[in-house]
Amino acid sequence: MDTTIRIGSRMFLGDITFSHGISRSGYFNKRESLDLEMYGLTLEGLYSGVLSPTNEEEQLFVDQVMVDEPSNVYAVKLWKKYLEAIQKSKRRHGFMASESKSSAPAPALAEVEMDDF
Repeated sequence: MDTTIRIGSRMFLGDITFSHGISRSGYFNKRESLDLEMYGLTLEGLYSGVLSPTNEEEQLFVDQVMVDEPSNVYAVKLWKKYLEAIQKSKRRHGFMASESKSSAPAPALAEVEMDDF
């Protein structure tokens, strides 16, 4: 990534959602995963407000990442894609009954006598 955004102090491993690493998550291509690993800590700090911007590009990132409008800045697009990947991975779809239904006892089957046939 050709940028003036600071490189993180260590490799960014992402949310605990990506237990096998960002590059193996399937959400990002090789370039994106390398950029997230290198700049992710800084982007996360700028996004959360822990770090303050030190140059124009970081300030632009902070300004544009907080709005819902599309951006032309690569770092903003990448960070929003990362946030979407976290949200997608936390959604669970299943075929099991909900807890309220599964905690109720199963209805008893009616006994049928052989004389009824």
